Amino acid sequence: MRENGVDAVSLRHLAARVETGPASLYAYFGNRDILLEHVLDAAYAEVSLVDAADDGRDWRDALAGTIVHTIETLETYPGLGTIALGSIPVLPGALRLAEHELALMESGGVPSDRAALAVDLIAQFAASTAVERTVRLSRGDVGDDREHVLTAYERADAERFPHVARSASLLTGPDDSARRDFAIDVLLAGIERAGVRRT
Repeated sequence: MRENGVDAVSLRHLAARVETGPASLYAYFGNRDILLEHVLDAAYAEVSLVDAADDGRDWRDALAGTIVHTIETLETYPGLGTIALGSIPVLPGALRLAEHELALMESGGVPSDRAALAVDLIAQFAASTAVERTVRLSRGDVGDDREHVLTAYERADAERFPHVARSASLLTGPDDSARRDFAIDVLLAGIERAGVRRT
Protein backbone atom coordinates (compact mmCIF):
# COMPACT_ATOMS: atom_id res chain seq x y z
CA MET A 1 0.00 0.00 0.00
CA ARG A 2 2.87 2.37 0.74
CA GLU A 3 4.29 1.65 -2.72
CA ASN A 4 1.12 1.75 -4.81
CA GLY A 5 -1.74 3.09 -2.69
CA VAL A 6 -5.01 1.53 -1.56
CA ASP A 7 -6.49 1.10 -5.04
CA ALA A 8 -3.70 -1.28 -6.06
CA VAL A 9 -4.26 -3.65 -3.13
CA SER A 10 -6.04 -6.93 -3.81
CA LEU A 11 -5.97 -10.29 -2.06
CA ARG A 12 -4.67 -11.90 -5.25
CA HIS A 13 -1.84 -9.39 -5.58
CA LEU A 14 -0.98 -9.72 -1.90
CA ALA A 15 -0.97 -13.51 -2.14
CA ALA A 16 1.53 -13.30 -4.99
CA ARG A 17 3.74 -10.94 -2.94
CA VAL A 18 3.87 -13.34 0.01
CA GLU A 19 4.16 -16.36 -2.29
CA THR A 20 0.99 -18.16 -1.35
CA GLY A 21 -2.38 -18.82 -2.93
CA PRO A 22 -5.35 -16.46 -2.58
CA ALA A 23 -7.27 -19.19 -0.77
CA SER A 24 -4.77 -19.03 2.08
CA LEU A 25 -5.44 -15.31 2.57
CA TYR A 26 -9.19 -15.75 2.30
CA ALA A 27 -8.94 -18.00 5.35
CA TYR A 28 -7.80 -14.93 7.34
CA PHE A 29 -9.52 -12.11 5.45
CA GLY A 30 -12.89 -12.96 3.94
CA ASN A 31 -12.63 -10.12 1.44
CA ARG A 32 -10.63 -7.04 0.49
CA ASP A 33 -12.63 -4.75 2.79
CA ILE A 34 -11.74 -6.86 5.81
CA LEU A 35 -8.09 -6.83 4.76
CA LEU A 36 -8.14 -3.03 4.48
CA GLU A 37 -9.77 -2.69 7.92
CA HIS A 38 -6.85 -4.67 9.36
CA VAL A 39 -4.31 -2.55 7.48
CA LEU A 40 -6.00 0.58 8.86
CA ASP A 41 -5.82 -0.86 12.35
CA ALA A 42 -2.14 -1.71 11.90
CA ALA A 43 -1.59 1.93 10.92
CA TYR A 44 -3.46 3.15 13.99
CA ALA A 45 -1.24 0.87 16.09
CA GLU A 46 1.81 2.69 14.66
CA VAL A 47 0.65 6.14 15.77
CA SER A 48 3.03 7.67 18.32
CA LEU A 49 0.95 8.66 21.33
CA VAL A 50 1.93 11.88 23.10
CA ASP A 51 1.51 11.74 26.87
CA ALA A 52 0.47 14.61 29.10
CA ALA A 53 2.22 15.52 32.33
CA ASP A 54 0.95 13.80 35.45
CA ASP A 55 -0.91 16.93 36.52
CA GLY A 56 -2.85 16.96 33.22
CA ARG A 57 -2.07 20.63 32.54
CA ASP A 58 -0.79 20.07 29.00
CA TRP A 59 -3.42 17.59 27.83
CA ARG A 60 -4.21 19.88 24.86
CA ASP A 61 -0.62 19.78 23.60
CA ALA A 62 -0.55 16.02 24.05
CA LEU A 63 -3.82 15.57 22.16
CA ALA A 64 -2.71 17.95 19.41
CA GLY A 65 0.55 16.01 19.03
CA THR A 66 -1.31 12.71 18.88
CA ILE A 67 -3.64 14.08 16.18
CA VAL A 68 -0.65 15.26 14.11
CA HIS A 69 0.96 11.83 14.43
CA THR A 70 -2.30 10.17 13.37
CA ILE A 71 -2.47 12.30 10.22
CA GLU A 72 1.18 11.68 9.40
CA THR A 73 0.76 7.93 9.85
CA LEU A 74 -2.30 7.80 7.58
CA GLU A 75 -0.43 9.83 4.96
CA THR A 76 2.26 7.15 4.72
CA TYR A 77 -0.39 4.78 3.31
CA PRO A 78 -1.80 6.60 0.25
CA GLY A 79 -5.58 6.31 0.20
CA LEU A 80 -5.90 4.74 3.64
CA GLY A 81 -7.69 7.84 4.92
CA THR A 82 -10.62 6.97 2.66
CA ILE A 83 -10.90 3.60 4.42
CA ALA A 84 -10.85 5.41 7.78
CA LEU A 85 -13.66 7.73 6.66
CA GLY A 86 -15.83 4.83 5.57
CA SER A 87 -15.55 2.62 8.63
CA ILE A 88 -16.13 2.48 12.36
CA PRO A 89 -12.88 0.99 13.67
CA VAL A 90 -13.22 -1.59 16.43
CA LEU A 91 -9.87 -3.39 16.30
CA PRO A 92 -7.10 -3.04 18.94
CA GLY A 93 -5.02 -0.35 17.22
CA ALA A 94 -8.01 1.97 16.93
CA LEU A 95 -9.14 1.19 20.47
CA ARG A 96 -5.62 2.04 21.72
CA LEU A 97 -5.85 5.43 20.01
CA ALA A 98 -9.37 6.14 21.30
CA GLU A 99 -8.37 5.09 24.83
CA HIS A 100 -5.44 7.50 24.78
CA GLU A 101 -7.55 10.39 23.50
CA LEU A 102 -10.29 9.75 26.08
CA ALA A 103 -7.74 9.57 28.90
CA LEU A 104 -6.17 12.87 27.83
CA MET A 105 -9.54 14.60 27.72
CA GLU A 106 -10.55 13.14 31.08
CA SER A 107 -7.33 14.54 32.59
CA GLY A 108 -8.34 17.93 31.21
CA GLY A 109 -11.80 17.77 32.77
CA VAL A 110 -13.70 17.28 29.51
CA PRO A 111 -17.09 15.67 30.23
CA SER A 112 -17.34 12.06 29.07
CA ASP A 113 -20.18 12.64 26.62
CA ARG A 114 -18.31 15.47 24.91
CA ALA A 115 -15.07 13.45 24.88
CA ALA A 116 -16.86 10.55 23.20
CA LEU A 117 -18.11 12.85 20.43
CA ALA A 118 -14.64 14.37 20.14
CA VAL A 119 -13.04 10.97 19.47
CA ASP A 120 -15.27 10.59 16.42
CA LEU A 121 -14.61 14.15 15.25
CA ILE A 122 -10.85 13.75 15.66
CA ALA A 123 -10.91 10.53 13.62
CA GLN A 124 -12.86 12.27 10.83
CA PHE A 125 -10.52 15.25 10.84
CA ALA A 126 -7.36 13.11 10.77
CA ALA A 127 -8.67 10.94 7.94
CA SER A 128 -9.97 13.80 5.80
CA THR A 129 -6.74 15.78 6.25
CA ALA A 130 -4.71 12.75 5.16
CA VAL A 131 -7.02 12.19 2.18
CA GLU A 132 -6.70 15.81 1.04
CA ARG A 133 -2.91 15.70 1.08
CA THR A 134 -2.53 12.30 -0.57
CA VAL A 135 -5.02 13.23 -3.31
CA ARG A 136 -3.06 16.38 -4.11
CA LEU A 137 0.25 14.50 -4.09
CA SER A 138 -1.16 11.81 -6.37
CA ARG A 139 -2.04 14.57 -8.86
CA GLY A 140 1.50 15.91 -8.60
CA ASP A 141 0.35 19.04 -6.80
CA VAL A 142 3.12 20.15 -4.49
CA GLY A 143 1.82 23.68 -4.02
CA ASP A 144 2.47 24.92 -7.56
CA ASP A 145 -1.18 25.85 -8.06
CA ARG A 146 -1.14 28.31 -5.13
CA GLU A 147 -0.23 31.18 -7.46
CA HIS A 148 -3.07 30.22 -9.81
CA VAL A 149 -5.58 30.19 -6.94
CA LEU A 150 -4.25 33.49 -5.59
CA THR A 151 -4.67 35.10 -9.01
CA ALA A 152 -8.20 33.74 -9.36
CA TYR A 153 -9.18 35.13 -5.95
CA GLU A 154 -7.55 38.49 -6.62
CA ARG A 155 -9.44 38.75 -9.93
CA ALA A 156 -12.77 37.76 -8.41
CA ASP A 157 -15.55 40.25 -9.12
CA ALA A 158 -15.11 42.70 -6.24
CA GLU A 159 -18.79 43.64 -6.29
CA ARG A 160 -20.04 40.04 -6.01
CA PHE A 161 -17.18 38.65 -3.91
CA PRO A 162 -15.65 41.60 -2.02
CA HIS A 163 -14.44 39.55 0.92
CA VAL A 164 -12.78 36.93 -1.28
CA ALA A 165 -11.02 39.52 -3.42
CA ARG A 166 -9.87 41.48 -0.37
CA SER A 167 -8.67 38.36 1.47
CA ALA A 168 -7.00 36.61 -1.48
CA SER A 169 -3.53 36.46 0.04
CA LEU A 170 -4.91 35.40 3.43
CA LEU A 171 -6.96 32.60 1.86
CA THR A 172 -3.99 31.21 -0.07
CA GLY A 173 -1.08 32.08 2.21
CA PRO A 174 -1.10 29.43 4.94
CA ASP A 175 0.69 26.17 4.12
CA ASP A 176 -0.57 22.69 5.00
CA SER A 177 0.99 22.74 8.47
CA ALA A 178 -0.49 26.12 9.34
CA ARG A 179 -3.95 25.04 8.15
CA ARG A 180 -3.70 21.76 10.06
CA ASP A 181 -2.52 23.43 13.27
CA PHE A 182 -5.26 26.07 13.09
CA ALA A 183 -7.89 23.35 12.63
CA ILE A 184 -6.53 21.43 15.61
CA ASP A 185 -6.63 24.59 17.76
CA VAL A 186 -10.26 25.13 16.74
CA LEU A 187 -11.08 21.49 17.51
CA LEU A 188 -9.51 21.68 20.96
CA ALA A 189 -11.25 24.97 21.76
CA GLY A 190 -14.56 23.41 20.76
CA ILE A 191 -13.92 20.31 22.83
CA GLU A 192 -13.29 22.46 25.90
CA ARG A 193 -16.31 24.70 25.38
CA ALA A 194 -19.52 23.86 27.17
CA GLY A 195 -21.91 22.00 24.90
CA VAL A 196 -24.63 24.08 23.29
CA ARG A 197 -27.71 22.16 22.24
CA ARG A 198 -29.34 23.43 19.04
CA THR A 199 -32.96 22.71 18.17
